[in-house]
Amino acid sequence: MQDIDAVQVEGTDSETTAGDRQRVPVAGGVLVYESRELGRELVGFEDVQDWDDVADALRARGHGTGAIYHLPELDAEGSA
Repeated sequence: MQDIDAVQVEGTDSETTAGDRQRVPVAGGVLVYESRELGRELVGFEDVQDWDDVADALRARGHGTGAIYHLPELDAEGSA
C-alpha cells in the first residue's frame, strides 16, 4: 500500500514525500517546487541572475509570470 503523503515524480522510479523540494535549473535561475499529495507547486526561486529569463521559463511551463512578484527568492537552504 502506498503512503498517502508520497507522490510519484514524473520520469523517475522514486517517490517523494509531500513537502520535499525539487529544484529545476532554468536560464536565469532555479525554479523551486514543493511536492504535494498530487503533483507539485512552485514555491519560489533560487540563484536568480536574470528575472526576464526566469519569466520566460515560467511561461514555457504554463505558469503566470506574476509569480516572480509574489513568490520569494530563496537561499540555498530554502528559506526566504
